[in-house]
Amino acid sequence: MAREERTVAGYLWVDHAAPEHERAAEVGGRVRLPELRPPWLVVYETPGRVLVNRWPGRLLHVETVPAASEAERSALAEVTARIVPGAGYTNAVCVDVVAELSPALPFGTYGEAVVRVVEAALALDEPTAHRLAEARHRDAEDACRAAWRRWSEQPKTWGVGSPVGSGFGLLHRLVRDSARERGGQDAWVVDGDGDEEAAEPWRSAYGALREAAMAHGAPDLCDSAARTAMSTAWNAVYGPMPG
Repeated sequence: MAREERTVAGYLWVDHAAPEHERAAEVGGRVRLPELRPPWLVVYETPGRVLVNRWPGRLLHVETVPAASEAERSALAEVTARIVPGAGYTNAVCVDVVAELSPALPFGTYGEAVVRVVEAALALDEPTAHRLAEARHRDAEDACRAAWRRWSEQPKTWGVGSPVGSGFGLLHRLVRDSARERGGQDAWVVDGDGDEEAAEPWRSAYGALREAAMAHGAPDLCDSAARTAMSTAWNAVYGPMPG
């Protein structure tokens, strides 16, 4: 008798770089890899573990489908054996789409605020970058560091990289892309170690957006004075964050 395989419920992130079979996913539908080769479907245990590399995207609640053949079973066994225990995800070759959820969920309890900052980074141009840099509060960077230290000292789930999930990494990528698209060849430079870094005003604009994401995406990590400092540039350019 064939061994009964367990289905796994989880979360699948789909963006513009996903293969066509993922982008076409609909609630109530089934997504199956056309071939048994990477990229595999990545099913995360919780929304907070979802790695968001690109924006915009869709968050799907899915259930894995048991292997339909010995070839699928073998391929899955080989790829999942490489996953570190506690990594917070599994790979699949086929999933059923149960529901479509808010794309803000990977960024935490206050993810809607983080989404607003992410959208600002996506649309960032050089005049706006200058305005953010000029409006940045002198205490904002230190307040953000203090909030980060407070978070790093708290118990947390292994693999969760920040108080707002993958929001900070996404912000960095989006500001970089905006700088390259709208700031010219000198907006993003290579430092002495060969690492890429933003030139001004993009560097300070990224700092201001990161600080706003911390203030509004993880408000429990800072007091009102710190939140005010970290929100100053955002409020000056975009207005107060909706409650």
